Amino acid sequence: MARRRPRAAVILAAGEGKRLKSSRPKVLHRAAGRPLLGHVVAALRPLDLADIVVVASPRVEEVKADLEAAGLAEGLSFAIQPRPLGTGDAASAGLASLGDFDGTVIVTPGDSPLLSSDTLSRLLELRESSGAPAAVLTASLDDPSGYGRVVRGNGSVIERIVEERDASPEERDIREINASVYAFDSSALSEALREVSDDNAQNEIYLTDVVQILRSHGGEVLALETDPLEIVGVNDRAQLAEAARLLRERTCRRWLDAGVSIVDPSTTYIDASVEIEPDATILPFTFLEGRTVVRSGAEVGPQSRIVDSEIGPGAIVTFAVVRDSRLGEGSSVGPFASIRPGTTLGPGARLGTFVESKNTSLGRDSKANHLAYLGDADIGSGVNVGAGTITCNWDGVDKNKTVIDDDAYISSDTMLVAPVRIGKRAATGAGAVVRDDVPDDALAVGMPARILEGKGDRMKKRGGAPGGDPSDGPE
Repeated sequence: MARRRPRAAVILAAGEGKRLKSSRPKVLHRAAGRPLLGHVVAALRPLDLADIVVVASPRVEEVKADLEAAGLAEGLSFAIQPRPLGTGDAASAGLASLGDFDGTVIVTPGDSPLLSSDTLSRLLELRESSGAPAAVLTASLDDPSGYGRVVRGNGSVIERIVEERDASPEERDIREINASVYAFDSSALSEALREVSDDNAQNEIYLTDVVQILRSHGGEVLALETDPLEIVGVNDRAQLAEAARLLRERTCRRWLDAGVSIVDPSTTYIDASVEIEPDATILPFTFLEGRTVVRSGAEVGPQSRIVDSEIGPGAIVTFAVVRDSRLGEGSSVGPFASIRPGTTLGPGARLGTFVESKNTSLGRDSKANHLAYLGDADIGSGVNVGAGTITCNWDGVDKNKTVIDDDAYISSDTMLVAPVRIGKRAATGAGAVVRDDVPDDALAVGMPARILEGKGDRMKKRGGAPGGDPSDGPE
């Protein structure tokens, strides 16, 4: 068996996207949680490519930064197209970056986020198995307006591709369009690009002209027709919104097939980068974004937004926002809670209605069920935090930490003026302003609080298990 020659990819990503009326490069506009370019890179990753070259405008550093933020920059090479002289010129810049590469090169636009790895793989296989110098991805549209038309000869061979501006009335009636995705023999592409001119309506160097040049040299150019939805490009804001919708539909279908319950996919927004385990349930109007992970048995929603967070097995989040946080097994958040970055909930911990947390950890079975702010706090296991409690972490200059040890009982309207430590089984009275550390088993009452030794341990006196009765109201 002959050894397969190497493969590489060139992504044409230098367009400025003037029709989007934006100061950002077109390929950096986001759909389903990733830059458009990021979706194309992700589709190319599984194809065993020797190199992926991104051809960008002189604003290449912006492109690199966005791909790095999306976790997709590793292993990429970058080439610059100094001026927008057309797709053929951009492809030449990509080939030059590949150096003496000799094999199959796949050329794709950077603004087609719905391309799949399977389709790209089949296009590569078609070119390699046939030995043809090129294979082109096509689709048939009821309304082909705006696309280059595929002019066929006998059988499946493509004679040429004509851009709409240069097409005759008869050619404009053709419904098969060029998806701007190609697999080329690298040597044949390099030679053909030398013959391409800018004698056309836009005075640009068209990559599509390579097809007719290859045919004039006696080579066959084959077509692989695919689903029209897969080749959707983005040239304006309406197309961007439509591409994002289609990506969300695809993502929801993938998770449904993987054993995730999504009650209403049409009102569920899941980024392509999110991971969900089987038997999780996603309720309507939920947004799962970034590097979020939802573990098995968890229930998220309705009307919740989870960003860059882990929702543990069996955890529940309802009517809440969770950002850059970790919720342990069986924990719960909401309704109407704001979980800010750096929050960690241990197993069974609870943050309830109108509770806000930031840079705070709660141990096993600890709870703040109502109307509390917990910032820069380390809270142990079995702790009850009453309604109206505030960790006063900002002194006007620095943030300070509050530590609440295991089985402590914080009564309603307690102000914990950090830095401060509440000892094991210690308690506070309602309305206490605690500025000094409270020893184990002690009670702090009043404003400012005074310490009553041995008067804490409210959990034991109430006869409940550590953490109190889960049905308790404000204490």
